[in-house]
Amino acid sequence: MKYLKNKRQLKVLFLLILIFNCQFIISQTRYVDAVFDTVSSKTYTFAIKKIDSLKLDLYQPINDDFKKRPLFIIIHGGGFKTGARNDKSLISLANGIAKKGFVVASVDYRLLDKKTIFNCNLPFNEALKIYSNAEEDVLEAISYILRGNFKIDPKKIILFGTSAGAETLLNIAYNKQLLGKRSKRYKNISIAGIISISGAILNSTLINKSNAVPGVFYHGTEDKVIPYYQGAHRSCSPLDKGYFVMDGSKNIVEKLESLHKSFMFYGYKNKGHNILNLPSEDFKEAFIFIRKVIFDGSFYQMSVVK
Repeated sequence: MKYLKNKRQLKVLFLLILIFNCQFIISQTRYVDAVFDTVSSKTYTFAIKKIDSLKLDLYQPINDDFKKRPLFIIIHGGGFKTGARNDKSLISLANGIAKKGFVVASVDYRLLDKKTIFNCNLPFNEALKIYSNAEEDVLEAISYILRGNFKIDPKKIILFGTSAGAETLLNIAYNKQLLGKRSKRYKNISIAGIISISGAILNSTLINKSNAVPGVFYHGTEDKVIPYYQGAHRSCSPLDKGYFVMDGSKNIVEKLESLHKSFMFYGYKNKGHNILNLPSEDFKEAFIFIRKVIFDGSFYQMSVVK
């Protein structure tokens, strides 16, 4: 009888463990949590621009049976001078996001030569060329991926970037005319959402009902490189060759709010340009936003300064 009783207890214990594991699995939400254990990665050359051989690293969750998957593009920062698609931190980031169920691409774009620095001495027309080159390169990477057999949903493309990468993605989303006639090559690329860390756009009036894609924005209130609200790029003086005014994250979300578009905004008091180490709970909210707004079609607006 004692043996039978222990056997029954083992069955009950096994059943409880099974129920707990099922609840744990159910509680995991695709695009928010890590629903895959392993990820594969491969490097592709997507374009050659003069002496620059531009590559992208593509990360895909292993054993994903979805036929159409969202594409998550990572655009590194570095003042258009430094940074790389395969920095250690970006490799870790890409793997973590791919485990959520995204196909992730970390991409190259043309950087400045050794003699050129993006500062207050760089004429505005040269700054525009830098912006347009980076925008074109990332769009070319997206085109390359969409032409491949990677099971991508072309209506679910998310852009993520920090600093120069954030400036680039904001131009892609809201300022395609920066490319002039070249923009026709990429007219079929549609951006579903953006995540911008310390980014700005040349003019928020460029955002309208037709291009106002939903976004998540993070910015330090004391950013002296890229303005939090509105100001000179790199805090340049009006007398400098490289003086021009930009609209930062705060101004962008105010524009989105006026257009009744979804956004989530985190401002960080007394923080400058380097806010790359975001609180994990704040960064996770970006993926909850993507899930609710971009995949479930919900409307959401939130702005907080902390």
